[in-house]
Amino acid sequence: MWALVSGETFVDGRMADISFQRKVGYVQQQDFHLSTMTVREALQFSATMRQSSKVTKEEKFACVEEIIKLLEMDVYADAVVGTPGEGLNIEQRKKLTIGVELAAKPKLLLFLDEPTSGLDSSTAWDIIELLKRITSHGQAVLCSIHQPSMALFQRFDSLLFLGPRGRPIYFGRLGENCETVKKYFEANGADRFPSDGNVVEWIMQSQNAINWPEVWQNSSVHCIFVLQEYRFFAGSAQSDTGGVHASVR
Repeated sequence: MWALVSGETFVDGRMADISFQRKVGYVQQQDFHLSTMTVREALQFSATMRQSSKVTKEEKFACVEEIIKLLEMDVYADAVVGTPGEGLNIEQRKKLTIGVELAAKPKLLLFLDEPTSGLDSSTAWDIIELLKRITSHGQAVLCSIHQPSMALFQRFDSLLFLGPRGRPIYFGRLGENCETVKKYFEANGADRFPSDGNVVEWIMQSQNAINWPEVWQNSSVHCIFVLQEYRFFAGSAQSDTGGVHASVR
C-alpha cells in the first residue's frame, strides 16, 4: 500500500519554484571535491558556474577572495585538495565544502547536513564558530545536527526539534544557556533539567512519557508562532537576517 504525501512549500510568503534551488546553498555531510584542484580553483569554479551570468568574472573572483579571508584559508588557498588522508585535513576540507556553497552567493539560506559529524570536539567547535562568523555577515544558516554536545548546542540561536515521523515538538529561540527551551519543557511536564545534563538528551529521554507533538500543537508558544506566521504572510511582519539555527531530529 502506498500513501501519497502532498503539500505546498512557501519561502518568504511565496510558493517555492525552481529558482529556490539557486537561492539556497546545500553543504553535504560528505566532503566531495576534485582532488587535482587547488582550494582557490574549487571556489572560483563554483562562483563561475553558479553565480548569475550578469556578474563579471572579476566580481566573481573578488567574491572568492573574500570567502578565503572569511574562512581563514589564506595559508592553503593554493594548496591542492588531494584525496582523504592526503592533501587537506578534515577541517580544511569541511571549510572548503562550506566555501564552495558560499561562492554561489545563496540569497536565502545556507543549509548544512550534520556539519560536525565525524569531527573531533575541537574541530567541531571551530566549524560552529565559523558558522557564527558567517551569520555576522548577514547569511542565514540552518543545520541538521544529531545529539550535539552542550557547548556546541548553546552556540545556536534557534531550535527546531523533530520527534518521531518528523513531527515538531519545539520551534523557537534557545535563550541564554538554553534557558528558554528548558523552561518550555519543564513547564509542560518534563523532569527538572539536571545541572550537568545535555539538553538534547534530556528532551529525548522525556519523549516516552509525554506526547510532545500534541503538547506543542496546543502550547502558547505554538500559537504565537502561528500568529507571527499569519502576519508574515499578510505582509506585516519583518523577517530576521542571519542567525544560526539547528534542526534536531
